[in-house]
Amino acid sequence: MADHPVKTVTLSTMMRLEHKAVDIWPLLCPVREYDWIDVWKCEMLHSVSGVNELGCVFRTNFPADGEEVWVTSRFEPVERLEFVLVSKRCAVRYAITLLPDNGATRMVWTHHITPLDGKDIGVAVAEEAFRTEMASLEAKLRHYLDTGRTLTGQEEKGS
Repeated sequence: MADHPVKTVTLSTMMRLEHKAVDIWPLLCPVREYDWIDVWKCEMLHSVSGVNELGCVFRTNFPADGEEVWVTSRFEPVERLEFVLVSKRCAVRYAITLLPDNGATRMVWTHHITPLDGKDIGVAVAEEAFRTEMASLEAKLRHYLDTGRTLTGQEEKGS
């Protein structure tokens, strides 16, 4: 056991989309994310159905994050989805809850981040990165649901 255990940081945000959960749910899948996230790339390692499901395993490898292995650890269609993500730097329990809201959907996104490199996560830095990532995902998801088109990084920046 480490002399000084690192602390898990929990970050959470809420999105409200003017779409029903049944329309949003299928997009929360490593295969379908190609439809709405312009920079998305993954390698599917295990899926019986070919799309997200309980026990689905896939790998991502983005320059800023390095290799990450994701496992779908909770799969309650149209209500709750959880992944466990492990990289060299950290382990993350990533939860998404979908809640009906008068014909729209509130989505609560929560990350429980535990560093694996022995270093505490700077909470302010983690919060800023989380807010930026979530704002981008919300814009991309909203745009795709509204238009059926992928929002590119240049469009997102207003270029």
